[in-house]
Amino acid sequence: MLTGWLVYKFPMLISGVNTMSKKRLAKVDLEGLKCGYRNVFLICGGVLLLIGGLTFFVHISMGVHLIVFSVVLMALIIACVILGKRFDLGLQGEEGKKERMKNWIGIIIAFVALAAMLFFFFKGSKPATVEVSEDYITAKGGGYSASIPVADIETATILNDWPDISLRTNGLSTDNVSIGHFRLKNGENCMMFLCDDGGPVLEVRTADGGLYYLNCATEEETLEMIAKVKSRRR
Repeated sequence: MLTGWLVYKFPMLISGVNTMSKKRLAKVDLEGLKCGYRNVFLICGGVLLLIGGLTFFVHISMGVHLIVFSVVLMALIIACVILGKRFDLGLQGEEGKKERMKNWIGIIIAFVALAAMLFFFFKGSKPATVEVSEDYITAKGGGYSASIPVADIETATILNDWPDISLRTNGLSTDNVSIGHFRLKNGENCMMFLCDDGGPVLEVRTADGGLYYLNCATEEETLEMIAKVKSRRR
């Protein structure tokens, strides 16, 4: 919304306008263009504020937030291209055919990038898989993985609650899962492969200073995993 106000007050902030020659700029209805940009940014910003405000009253999942943001972003890009075509006479007719083609190619690239982002987000937001073999605990999920040698485990403690997270340094965190690298409030760095529905959490500390928090998609699977870890450490 602030961007919309700035663009209206300072139209030279619009991409391309500040690099146009006076002859080229004469073909642009600058008043109509800056008003159109202002309205589009105000509407898109208002939608995002509305979703953010609703979060204080009703539960809205991370997935819904991401979808709304993606739709708003695509609508913003398309609207800006349409406004440019409407208020810039230089983009009309055969003269502007090449430039119009570049704009639509940009939209297609942006759409593909957003679709890929949504795909990997929803794929990565599934609970991690934790497998226990004779020699290793292997955790995979959300594009992250960890292989913990059983022989290197110093302590394996069962927790009823998640640890206190201070910062997600490099990971994925949604309503259901936290996967990747995190920093705790006590300053320790760790890796997490946790799911809300997984029940208790296994805290694993290794001889090299590694710290891991693990559970599975369900409480039953987590208890089975913990039992395997205990049997391997005997």
